Amino acid sequence: MDLLTLMKKNRTQLMPFWVLSSAVCLVYALLIGIPPELNAFGELLSLLIAGPLQLGLCIYFLKISNGSTPTFFDLFEGFKPLLNVLLAFVIISALTLLGLLFFIVPGIVISLGFSMTYYLIAEHPEMQFNEALQQSWKMMDGKKMELFVLHLRFIPWYLLGLLFFVVGIFIVVPWHNLAIANYYQSIKIPVSEDSRRTN
Repeated sequence: MDLLTLMKKNRTQLMPFWVLSSAVCLVYALLIGIPPELNAFGELLSLLIAGPLQLGLCIYFLKISNGSTPTFFDLFEGFKPLLNVLLAFVIISALTLLGLLFFIVPGIVISLGFSMTYYLIAEHPEMQFNEALQQSWKMMDGKKMELFVLHLRFIPWYLLGLLFFVVGIFIVVPWHNLAIANYYQSIKIPVSEDSRRTN
C-alpha cells in the first residue's frame, strides 16, 4: 500500500471537519486523562470509559472515511454496546501489557494485531468481542509491519506539533486517526469475503 498517498487522501477528506475533529480528540484526551488525576476512583472511571470512548472515536472517523458527516456526539456512541466493548478493552489491554513485559516487541505485535477490533465493532455492533478480536487478528496477518510504519510516519508531524505550543498535536491527531480508519477500510473486504466462505 502507498502510505504517502493514503496520508494525502486523509488530509483532503478531513479538511471540512478538521476543527470539529480536533475538538473531538481534545475532549477524548481530557476525559481519559483528567479522572486519574483526581483520586483512585478516577483511575477506575478512566479504565471504564476508555474502551467506549475509543469505540466512539472509531465511529466518528469511520463516518468521515465513508463520506458521511460526523457529529460531536459520535464520540459517545461507543457506550451503547457497553459490556461487549469493556470486555474487548480489558482483553486487549491485558494481553498488550503482558506482551510489553516480555521485551516490549510482543506487546507491540499484539497491539497491532488487535488494532482493528473497535472498527469491526463500530461497523458491526452485533459482533461479539471475541469474534471482533479474532477478525482483527486475521485482518492484520501480514500487515502489522505496514501499519507500524504508518504510525511511524506521523512521529515527525507530532514533533512539529509540539513546536506550536502543543496545540499543533491536536491538528495531527485527527489526521492520524483518520489514516487508521482508512487503513481499516482498505483491508476489511478480503476478510469479510473469507468470513463468508468459512460460514
